[in-house]
Amino acid sequence: MSRVFAGLGIVSDAGWAKNLAPGGRVMLVSEPTAYRLFGRKVRAALKKVDVCVFLLPSGEKAKSWASVEKLLGAMLKSGLGRDSALIALGGGAVTDAAGFAASIYLRGIPWVSMPTTLLGQLDSGLGGKTGINLPEGKNLAGTFYQPAAVICDTDFLKTLPVRERVSGLAEAIKCGLTFDPALFGFIRTNWDALLAGNPAPTAHVVKVGAAWKMKIVAKDERETKGVRDFLNFGHTLGHALEKVAGFGVIRHGEAVIWGMRAALRLSVAHAGLPMAQAEEAEDFLAGIPVPEIKNLKFSALLSAASKDKKARRGRSRFVLLRAMGKPVIVSGIGPEAVLRALRSL
Repeated sequence: MSRVFAGLGIVSDAGWAKNLAPGGRVMLVSEPTAYRLFGRKVRAALKKVDVCVFLLPSGEKAKSWASVEKLLGAMLKSGLGRDSALIALGGGAVTDAAGFAASIYLRGIPWVSMPTTLLGQLDSGLGGKTGINLPEGKNLAGTFYQPAAVICDTDFLKTLPVRERVSGLAEAIKCGLTFDPALFGFIRTNWDALLAGNPAPTAHVVKVGAAWKMKIVAKDERETKGVRDFLNFGHTLGHALEKVAGFGVIRHGEAVIWGMRAALRLSVAHAGLPMAQAEEAEDFLAGIPVPEIKNLKFSALLSAASKDKKARRGRSRFVLLRAMGKPVIVSGIGPEAVLRALRSL
């Protein structure tokens, strides 16, 4: 499994880069904003290493065949070999796309995940999932390819706008509801401080959330045992909403918040979640500011959900809760029940 380095200013400790690229060449892959803010600090930590830089487009545009093809061409032109390495500096789109390129270039070279967003440090930058989007859906092409290291420098999070914090905190909320009710309670109690970027509660959430993610991944690295599916509470409909709205229109965490609200309703009806627990979680989620999607076509949403990676034989499978911290996977929920849950929102 990957080594995870977490802490304030941890990127300046060059220990994570030791022996990373014996050939002395590294490709630093980022996007314009992340590179402008943090590129110099990362390059300063890479002493005695020849650093090449490639910038992907911002946001979900990075996760396309065209973007990855350009990156692969730049890697080849820069002379990267199997004794070289790639560093992915940015949000989830950058780590997904750059990690995917590292996994297929020369059949795989070492890479480092360096997420600069709260979402990346809690979810997309961890676990070794890489991938790109296809026209039919999100993350439908990709690989399982563990980074040599994951650098979660909470100093990167100081510049995040509130909307990005909300998107990242959605993954922490998911973790709390699915595995750790104490974490969910901590988030509720410290919500205003977390939105403001207070370093202490943010560091706690990153530390606990990242530990849970890696614990689950260690049990089911390649999603063959069903354990890792539990990380997808709220994601079946969340991913579908991202697609139907248009990638980039609504952020991943915002879509997951809507997905979790629907999943709570389905959990009461199909998994035995006590109504009191569902209402406790729903009251909190309903107060989080996320965009509303107008003119939503429910038929398109259900069609997209049926193509989710967890689907079997064209039927959606939902991660639901039978109690706080006790997830279960439920299949066979008909479209009418899903529509009722969605329309009730």
